[in-house]
Amino acid sequence: MGEQSRGFRHPDSEVESGDIPLSTDIVSRRAVSWRSILVGLFGVLLICGLTPYNDFVLTNTFLIGNFMPIGLLLFFVMLVMIVNAPLHRWWPGHALTSGELAVALGMVLVSSTLPSSGLMRYLPSTLVGLNYQASSGGEYLDTLERLDLPQWIFPTRAGNTLQEQASDPVINDFFGRSAQVAAADGFWQSLRAVPWRAWVMPAISWGILLIGLYGAILCLMVIVRHQWAENERLAFPLATVYSALIETPESGHALPPLFRTRGFWLTFAAVFVLHSFNALFAYYPQIWPEIPLGYSLSTLFADEPWRYMDYFAKSQRMYFVVIGFTYFLQSNVAFSLWFVYILSQLVRMQLGLFQSDLTQGMEQDQSMGATVMFALTILWIGRQHWSMVLRQMFRPPRDNEPQGRYLPYFLAGWGLLACVVLMVIWLKAAGTTVIGGVVIVLMVLMFFLVIARIVAETGLIFVQINVPLIRAFMYALNDVPDAMAIRRPLADYFYIKFFERLFTHDMREAASPFFLNALRVADLQVYNHERRWKRAIPFTLCIIAALAFGYVVSGTSMLYTEYAHASSLGIPEDTPINGYGINATASDIYTRTREFVDNGNGPQENHNRLLNLGLGATITAALGALRLRFVGWPIHPVGYLLVFSYPLRTIWFSIFLGWLAKVLLVRFGGSSIYRAARPYFIGMILGEAAVAGFWLVVAFVLSSQGSLYQSIRLLPG
Repeated sequence: MGEQSRGFRHPDSEVESGDIPLSTDIVSRRAVSWRSILVGLFGVLLICGLTPYNDFVLTNTFLIGNFMPIGLLLFFVMLVMIVNAPLHRWWPGHALTSGELAVALGMVLVSSTLPSSGLMRYLPSTLVGLNYQASSGGEYLDTLERLDLPQWIFPTRAGNTLQEQASDPVINDFFGRSAQVAAADGFWQSLRAVPWRAWVMPAISWGILLIGLYGAILCLMVIVRHQWAENERLAFPLATVYSALIETPESGHALPPLFRTRGFWLTFAAVFVLHSFNALFAYYPQIWPEIPLGYSLSTLFADEPWRYMDYFAKSQRMYFVVIGFTYFLQSNVAFSLWFVYILSQLVRMQLGLFQSDLTQGMEQDQSMGATVMFALTILWIGRQHWSMVLRQMFRPPRDNEPQGRYLPYFLAGWGLLACVVLMVIWLKAAGTTVIGGVVIVLMVLMFFLVIARIVAETGLIFVQINVPLIRAFMYALNDVPDAMAIRRPLADYFYIKFFERLFTHDMREAASPFFLNALRVADLQVYNHERRWKRAIPFTLCIIAALAFGYVVSGTSMLYTEYAHASSLGIPEDTPINGYGINATASDIYTRTREFVDNGNGPQENHNRLLNLGLGATITAALGALRLRFVGWPIHPVGYLLVFSYPLRTIWFSIFLGWLAKVLLVRFGGSSIYRAARPYFIGMILGEAAVAGFWLVVAFVLSSQGSLYQSIRLLPG
């Protein structure tokens, strides 16, 4: 599993691609060039600009949607095949090198956290939703008045009271087009009709918080990169696929080795044709048959004890992209992900026979314990590296010590601390206590650290952790001895719930895996043998610039999309667009916050929270210890950590198929067959991404002509 992208070698080649003599211009060309920067910024503009319209107006397969954004894949496949391949064939001195492509890919990758579920799907809509739901008065207005939140976190509104402000057109027109926008003729008129001035203040105020958050994540990923990539040698399956996509072609060839293998194109074409066949069924169900890609056994398993199983244990569909990535996982990790899920169904059936149940609260407490223990395990395993970073914050690095590749460790360490302080100051200014702000920031960063580790080790493209952050305050209030119980001010409960919904509730596009995979791709293609940070710092500056540019573009696109479209164009029609971000998120924040009003103690639950918290921590610690103690121990703690999450319930069967394929190939063909089969599985990955992109373009074309179209969603989400 430690193989790099250089393992993708064309069968006709007699030497490794790393030994191919390239032109002097290509070898000497810097990875960070004006060309790579412009390509990266153009990719950021496309992804951040188109995502809100595609996701919430056309309601297609999400352009990002997970940690393998189809928008990014399509952009670079087109770049490699349509632009770079002819250059390599006829003007090789002008072709983009793999290093330049790695820089551009890193810029687009880190910006992918911004335009949808990573930020913009929830931030503007929640700020509006909190006001809109308070406009009719009642408990929500009472809660907003009790909180006395600063005006600078919200868009500027007219009115002397909160209820008057909540009825301002800036709020109401977000749900449905204003008369001015509806009457606008064309894109530019609609663009000018959006109340941009009202959003300047929140764009600046939340931008300050995001400088702290993304700065902390960047510093944290710079610190952990060496430990995970070089000391622990994690697989980084996503970075492996990205790297193969942009690899420099061998001398005399126009395409990278991956694109010249028959196996890649065979599975690519098969997946493309299969999904297109079913897409035609969606358009013409009367004349076109459907090819089933899943199963539903709900009727068969309707009796005891089977009826106590999850719905997703009885009904599944195949995701070729998940099957493909599972092939690159360590076998024990892939086995753990599906086996622990099946084991949990046996537990559910046993509990059901005794008239008991595994409630959502119990799942959340066990997941919280597992998450905290998983984070502590990360800190324990890498303790020598973390202590070295800490020492370098106070003294120069010694000759035999790594110095940090993309930032010097002293700067990364102090930068992380400064960013944490900035976020705590922001929260204090917004209304929390200092202790509350510290707890919120550290918990959010813990979640980003854990999910980065999961993606680096497993390559799962769709990951969430089933833990509401607010449970930490619930434990402190309800589940410790009375003398130790801590009641927080109402604003602390509000902001921890707000940050949970904004950053950790839907982590399918969380920043840390994007950042870490961008660094790893740069490792594989540019800086793999570089020990001095001064040569790699231009790459770091590029991804910072991409984040700043992407924030402006994605914010502009999201606001335009919300104000210009009262409903979606797809079938069925959604009104308002992004209704989950507007209604469900704001309602959940209000409901959970109100549970602590007037000495409320939060939700009342019948189970022992601390017992389940300890159970989750104990199981995770035991699995981690067994894995470290016994080389052949088959169950990885990540299987238990994710067992209650929606993504694993959705894709466990595809993980099983990928694991089974790998086990059979290795068992009967050995390592040589395993290596030879890798292009086939990458063909599955890119084939499913390409067909999703193709039908996405079809929807764009049909909608632009005013024709009806079907929303074809193919990837998990």
